[in-house]
Amino acid sequence: MTTRESLLDFFDDRIRSAAPFLVYDDGYRAETRSYADVRAGAERFAARLAAAGCRPDDKVVLWGENRPEWIAAFWGCLLVRAVVVPLDVRTSADLMARVAARVRARIVAEAAAPGSGTSPSPQSTR
Repeated sequence: MTTRESLLDFFDDRIRSAAPFLVYDDGYRAETRSYADVRAGAERFAARLAAAGCRPDDKVVLWGENRPEWIAAFWGCLLVRAVVVPLDVRTSADLMARVAARVRARIVAEAAAPGSGTSPSPQSTR
């Protein structure tokens, strides 16, 4: 049995498969994403975070719906070793801003539009 020290060990070990990882049903259609799809999305988001100046231990607010893109964004944060601060999409902009200030977030990533197929958009707060 493989010993895993962190979620990133799981990511490196398991998330290379073409097997289904998740099924998302928005009420109109169901989408299946493979482990490889989630990995590719996470790597793209990690690159966007790095380009926005995110470094290890920086806080990243993920503000959005429970969607496949959110999952990829979460893993992308871990890939750059950022600290994820998750907020539900129903959180008001005022509360989100207060939380971001309180945790000293470097990045606030707002959810992409449903059906866009893109990850949340990272916006630097500094």
